[in-house]
Amino acid sequence: MVEKTIKRPQVSSQFLTSKTRVKTISDVLMAKYDQIYQHDAARRISQQDTHSGAVETVRIDDWPADRKQALIYLARPGGRLLEIGCGRGEVLAALAPHFEQVVGTELSQVRAQRARRDLTHLPNCRILTGTLEDLAEIAAPPFDCIVWADVVEHVVDVVGAMHVLAELSRPGTQLVTVTPNVAFLPQRLRLLTGQAPTTANVRNEGFEDNPGQTILFDLGHLHYFTFRQIEILYRIAGFAPERRLGVGKPFSRLRNAWPTVFSGLVCVSGTYQGKEP
Repeated sequence: MVEKTIKRPQVSSQFLTSKTRVKTISDVLMAKYDQIYQHDAARRISQQDTHSGAVETVRIDDWPADRKQALIYLARPGGRLLEIGCGRGEVLAALAPHFEQVVGTELSQVRAQRARRDLTHLPNCRILTGTLEDLAEIAAPPFDCIVWADVVEHVVDVVGAMHVLAELSRPGTQLVTVTPNVAFLPQRLRLLTGQAPTTANVRNEGFEDNPGQTILFDLGHLHYFTFRQIEILYRIAGFAPERRLGVGKPFSRLRNAWPTVFSGLVCVSGTYQGKEP
């Protein structure tokens, strides 16, 4: 059993800016992500800051083709849902009618404020800001369904994170994980040609087109996963992996013939079995 309060390692001051006096790894990442999202918002201000406030409607045509569609497709309705790393809130908006309560979390204050603004029309929705370690205190567990997409690759301690998810669960809780697939066929081909199999900034091997403008290498992707690795993490924390889903486009459904190679995303659904006696 992992304690709910986790002592975070100190970060050398050489990694900190003069304007941001942060003392932990989580604080460093939070500041960096805010910087990325503020930069992104500035680039899209004409589109995002003048819109009506409604989040994009996520539709699934025949078969899920991206990470948001995969979460919506696999989530079992009923009870309370937790989405870790909810972004703008598109998944929460789509699933809110099917759950008694939906709770979204964001490490970035910038993104959390944007989600709160755009989801005010959902009376059964809450948006929280905090780290994984904070959720046991602020999110009022347990949950019936936990989903997270493009999050686990950003987490420093993935084994510890899985134990935290177990603390947020009860026997029968569903966990759906989506993360880039490092064993995807194009990634294998990049390795053969001497390129790094980065999963965010693919075009320039983890750097922005102008490398000097890179805020976080590979947009903060710290780890790279295969289907089997995610399933091992599930078992470590008491979750039984039950389904693999191949996701991508075009030919979304055909990617399930060999998802470990043909799916650009690792997508695994499983159920919490409870703690071993």
